[in-house]
Amino acid sequence: MAIQQILREWPPGYGGVERVAHELSLCWGGVTYSLDVQGQACLRQDALPVTYIRKRLRSVGVGGRLHVPLPSRPLISLLASSDPLHGHLPSPGVLLLLVLARLLRPRRVVTAHWHSFLEKTPGLSGLLFGLYQWIALRVLPHLSAVVTTSPVMSAELQRCGCSPAQVVVLPCCLSASQEQAAMALPLPVMEEGDPLRVLFIGRLDSYKRLDWLLKALAALRSPWRLSVVGDGPNRSRFEYLAQRLFFSQLRSDSKLVQFHGRLPEREKQAQISASDVLVLPSDRSNEAFGIVQLEAMAAGRIALAFDQPRSGMGWVGQLSGLPWSQSPEGLVEVLQRLADQPQLRNLMCLKARDRYTTLFARSVWLQQLTKFGDRLKTGMVRSWTE
Repeated sequence: MAIQQILREWPPGYGGVERVAHELSLCWGGVTYSLDVQGQACLRQDALPVTYIRKRLRSVGVGGRLHVPLPSRPLISLLASSDPLHGHLPSPGVLLLLVLARLLRPRRVVTAHWHSFLEKTPGLSGLLFGLYQWIALRVLPHLSAVVTTSPVMSAELQRCGCSPAQVVVLPCCLSASQEQAAMALPLPVMEEGDPLRVLFIGRLDSYKRLDWLLKALAALRSPWRLSVVGDGPNRSRFEYLAQRLFFSQLRSDSKLVQFHGRLPEREKQAQISASDVLVLPSDRSNEAFGIVQLEAMAAGRIALAFDQPRSGMGWVGQLSGLPWSQSPEGLVEVLQRLADQPQLRNLMCLKARDRYTTLFARSVWLQQLTKFGDRLKTGMVRSWTE
């Protein structure tokens, strides 16, 4: 029996949710439905090879990012099926379909993948998404099971009303080719006088807070270099800030801060290989698990992120032997310590790879996924009436 999936965007796409759905589809083999609100099915080449069946659900926007499905043959097929259905949240449209599937077939196994908690933002859009999350958290306890990506998220879902037996922790994973490429990279060997090589990978948007990283680097007393991989609406603002902070240094060393834009996978791997530490200074729980953290750790590179409420970002890269507050205020201190102690960097890079192989390696992920899939296929989950 195949396990069907439903998500907002077109998998595999370029985002974390799409990548997770893609890996699950490769293993489960069921039909993967997508609202495809950005029209990626027609406009963009797939980032990863796709071997499973995908079906696009027609939808209409009813304000902001809110899209609801329209009547169509794929929608009827989705709701009429008795196969287990796994939906990826946050998405009001996906939540609606999960509820409909559960109501139409009360004994059907219907599960949700809770990727992140949304933070309140000003304006009507923020109010609508706050209402959506309030409803979603009250629907979850009535689903067959809820999958989330870290123990931090699991604890928060239980606090919000899910039972411990209902919540399953399944961290994100790398594809087989990504893991192989990352694990093949040699561990860095730093010596006295070597600059701290810092890497940022992500969409250049406001909540990524690249500005915090730039200001932290400006406060360091030891040599460093920064590579920025990614693009977005705030790229020009971040480039201007870098010029303003490091104008005199950039005149003598133009490679001190480099903005590379979006890179193909192979070139991104080269940037990881040329780094010592990846920093993801996101300030919101909207980002709860960075797959790029896994890429860095599998390559034996340190991954630093803040410990935000309702987010597992800080948990993913926690290393024994490198205690720090995991806060914006502590970023300068931990970067200074790493810059001053190349041997500490060597040791932490080794520990980063060890943490990856112990908790996040694809073999570990497949074992966890098999256990969860067996629960779904054998019906060892809650029914609507329980």
